[in-house]
Amino acid sequence: MAKQVQTSAISYRFQRYHHALMTGKLLLKQSKRQDPVRVFFRQGDLDGYCGLAVFSMVLVIFDFAKSVALQDMARRKYGTPSDVWTALGDTAFTGVRAADFVQRVDALNLPLSITLREANTDSVDRWVVDCLMAGELVALVTASAKNTGRNQHWTLAIGVEGQTLARQHQPDTILVLDPSGGDPCFRPHNARMVVPATGAGSRGGKAAESLYKLKPDERAQRVQWLYESDDYAPEPSVIIAAVRFRLLDGD
Repeated sequence: MAKQVQTSAISYRFQRYHHALMTGKLLLKQSKRQDPVRVFFRQGDLDGYCGLAVFSMVLVIFDFAKSVALQDMARRKYGTPSDVWTALGDTAFTGVRAADFVQRVDALNLPLSITLREANTDSVDRWVVDCLMAGELVALVTASAKNTGRNQHWTLAIGVEGQTLARQHQPDTILVLDPSGGDPCFRPHNARMVVPATGAGSRGGKAAESLYKLKPDERAQRVQWLYESDDYAPEPSVIIAAVRFRLLDGD
């Protein structure tokens, strides 16, 4: 009888992000039949440009507009950059709520399918992770877990990271492009939203269950993410709303 050999399950970390992104000294996207273009847009200290900056990144990634044209959108007379400024330019200093953002983007009639989920009515965290595991782009509205009514902020989730054990993927980190931070260098993100490793809501507790142990249609407890960035101190944060962008069939 052949001797049975027991082997421990192989465990490793994985990272998955949108296929169009090219990492390097600058984060780039391969444009159609042209040189790669920059993806990242940064907001200023005095404005509320984060929603518009996030949508500009989406437009570049999906080849709807060039980054140089979007940088000049306020002075453009025609084309997608001009249309985007007409639709969202008045939010550059005031910011924009998720439902209003979706209505304005829908009015542009781009070949995009846009889906909104809000934490007050939906189980957002698991849905966001599932979208990212499928390689999609999701714009997030986040806020400090200490006061969700103030300082809500837009970021673009471009990927996910986690643990693989016995061929089972257990995501625990969302990779994001934060327009309030610096340019990502040799990586596809400049900030991370991490399920804490220990303590209340840790990877071994209910927060982990809400990400990869519950069925997609089950109501999950809101995850309190630890927002990590080179530009800011770590901050417990929650997802207030999420907007998934998907190209329409045939595009």
